[in-house]
Amino acid sequence: MKTLLVFISFSVSILFSQNTSFRYDFYNDLEIFTSAENISKLSSLWMADQISIGQNDSQRLFIKFGYSIYPKKINSRNWRLPDFNLGLRVSSNLLISGRFYGFHLDTDAPQIIGSGLHYGFGQHNTWMISFQKTALNGLNDFRLVSSSFNIERYFSRLFLEFYLGIGSNIYKNKAYYYSPSLPNKIDGNIKYISLKILIPYNQIKLGVASKFGGHLLLFQIFITKGFL
Repeated sequence: MKTLLVFISFSVSILFSQNTSFRYDFYNDLEIFTSAENISKLSSLWMADQISIGQNDSQRLFIKFGYSIYPKKINSRNWRLPDFNLGLRVSSNLLISGRFYGFHLDTDAPQIIGSGLHYGFGQHNTWMISFQKTALNGLNDFRLVSSSFNIERYFSRLFLEFYLGIGSNIYKNKAYYYSPSLPNKIDGNIKYISLKILIPYNQIKLGVASKFGGHLLLFQIFITKGFL
């Protein structure tokens, strides 16, 4: 019961602890295109997150809560974004994932909607390949769709679980904000590498992660819990 309460408390705190701004009106016409590209890249890298499943995880349902943190400032803020993933194991090596949540900022109400397929292979499913598609809606200035392809390797040392991955992310930004220096669409592709370290603790796993791509470095702290 104590472990479950810790998981719920951490999950609820995420809903009230964002620090970010997706707005374009912070910038003048000389800055806006470069700034819009940076916001698109960072948002798509954030949405490329996935659930990582270890060899000894026998549950069918997985929930992951956490924060993604970008240490540099965009719109005068060090970004801190919420993460929420659901995973359902439909067979020994196939997982279906989903991301369906929203949160409130000062002037926007972002909504994250996405799904993915994750397939484990190799001896004891130590490799996992995944494809995910996620949309960022509910913003005043743009809408972003992100498609990510990732391959990840699992290995363990002592009591720790490690996941090392490489991936590619294609994003499409449709702008609603008018500026003569800003096109209606911004497309791009980010190649990235990722590392996750999970620490089993009772019935949950505490995790830290980093993802590097497109000259951006994103950090993450999270909790994963399996059910059923």
